[in-house]
Amino acid sequence: MLAESWHAFFPFQAGATVFVHLHCHSHYSFLRGVASPEEIVAAAVEQKMPAVALTDTNGLYAAVQFYKLAQEAGVKAIVGVALDVEFPISSDPSAALRTSTFRNSKNETRNSASVPLTLLAADMEGYSNLCQLVTLRHLGTTKLSQNMNSTETDGRPVTLQELAEHNRGAIALCPLPARSRDVGARRGAACCAPTKTAQANGDCHEQAISGTNHQSPITNHFSQLKKIFGDRLYIEVQRLSPGDGRVLREAERLGRELGVSLVATNNVHFLRPEEHLHHRTVNAIRTGGLLTTVTPPEITTGEAWFKSAAEMQKLFPDHPELLQATLEIAECCNLQLELGKLIFPEFTVPEGETPDSYLQKVSFEGALKRYHSLTPEVHSRLMRELEVIKKWGLAPYFLLVMDIVEEARRRGIPAVARGSAASSMVTYCLGISRVCPLRWGLYFERFLNEQRGD
Repeated sequence: MLAESWHAFFPFQAGATVFVHLHCHSHYSFLRGVASPEEIVAAAVEQKMPAVALTDTNGLYAAVQFYKLAQEAGVKAIVGVALDVEFPISSDPSAALRTSTFRNSKNETRNSASVPLTLLAADMEGYSNLCQLVTLRHLGTTKLSQNMNSTETDGRPVTLQELAEHNRGAIALCPLPARSRDVGARRGAACCAPTKTAQANGDCHEQAISGTNHQSPITNHFSQLKKIFGDRLYIEVQRLSPGDGRVLREAERLGRELGVSLVATNNVHFLRPEEHLHHRTVNAIRTGGLLTTVTPPEITTGEAWFKSAAEMQKLFPDHPELLQATLEIAECCNLQLELGKLIFPEFTVPEGETPDSYLQKVSFEGALKRYHSLTPEVHSRLMRELEVIKKWGLAPYFLLVMDIVEEARRRGIPAVARGSAASSMVTYCLGISRVCPLRWGLYFERFLNEQRGD
């Protein structure tokens, strides 16, 4: 219904809004954003914006909740993420980039810095790729330094190669990298570099243009992104601080040079100007600092609130095309999540086997280990449970849980079934549970039965 009614009020229509927010953080950008997904949708409704994006930091935790809330409100939901992406390091030692040591997806050690990249899912393939990239951002790839605090060790930037492998169906908004600042401690202008904290740079950055000597790494970075995303890449510009006028001019130059369009956003972290104190407070908690000492890039400026289209026009009076670009991007984003349907994981089984046949095989092998011989009672119970599991299509799920438990035990991590799962002989024979349901008179139907609809 939403898809059918969308063009009836899409903002290209006369008298409609001229801007939609494509970069918004909720409180699921943990200890960074302030508003809930529901409040962001309500703000879009209040401002008569027919679309709004949720782009939390390195996570899609609220994607489904946000999508459902937007559907109910008649607003087009644009699901996205603000992701830390690897930045190529200049060979020029005078660039003085703040870098850190990471392991990449192949567990190879490398020096890298990071810049923020906002990715929006245009369709289901794009949403799937966003999920893949967020997983790569978090899994088993922490920084090697033992001296960094927890805010700097929870993952590593996504590589450009990984972006290339998972770019289909995604629209990319990339700002010019932020300038490293050390106010009062350096002579002359600070050099251009990503900020020292990857996540802070990803969502609470204060943009600045590069100096003449350091434009090459930035140009190369955008050139690589252009190769990956093509015309789905936009240079993201904002007017959050006094220096952002120069950033805009530099972005325009870079856009002309590379043939990349620009788009205006407002890096929303709170809904009203007076909530900046709340934003500062949660960031002080995150960084372990004080309200009087927490500063950019750990926080964004007091301008990063949910502004109306009219207020955004005042910020870009000579650049209506930057606001128009938000509408063009929104029109390209048509993600349709199939809600209410169970999505079971895939599990690779040996050649010649199906998930059901393989589950039956390993279950009976486990039964021989548990009971030493297959009595009629054991055989009958196992077959009855396997029939129910097959009817519900749950065999891949059981096999995956078995694999997780086996890997946990190989690593010395305690793992055991809980609740009614202990009532299953299949879970007992697979080693998931350590309780024999026959010995203790446990009913499998308490765990699964053919009459249950959930």
